[in-house]
Amino acid sequence: MSDSRAGSGPGLPRVAPAAVLFDLDGVLADIERRQRLCDPATLARLAQRWPLGVVTSCPRRLAESVLTRHGFLAHVRALVTDEDGPGKPDPAPVRLALQRLGVGGGWMLGDNPSDVLAARGAGVVPFAILPRGIGAEGHAERLRQAGAVRLLADVEELAVMLAQIADSVG
Repeated sequence: MSDSRAGSGPGLPRVAPAAVLFDLDGVLADIERRQRLCDPATLARLAQRWPLGVVTSCPRRLAESVLTRHGFLAHVRALVTDEDGPGKPDPAPVRLALQRLGVGGGWMLGDNPSDVLAARGAGVVPFAILPRGIGAEGHAERLRQAGAVRLLADVEELAVMLAQIADSVG
């Protein structure tokens, strides 16, 4: 489950987003290990309610390959890669994803302070993956300092949160 020390205050959104954005490496997949970190069915469920985008520092060809290999690409309506302009922590790639999705705001799940800073700079609510392993506590603190509203175990936890908020509003 999530880290209750992050996001338990007034910063936690109470309304569903217009779109949901994800970082690729460390959130949807572990590129180096060639492992999926998210069930494609979870993305499919999310894509039924919200437009989904991926904002990554990977080259387009690699990102498309990873998204295809793990069954994610069909659910992603906007892909912004390092070839599209300045990289994170600049908010430009997040803004470009929102523009491509035709929305003005959303939520983003990343795994690094640069993801959180880019989301915040673009007016997007920043969530982060709860770090594990060696150095996890220090990395979690850096994510909090960057402004993550909550640290989550995985994409599924975000999906559950989104469903609860969406169901409560109607």
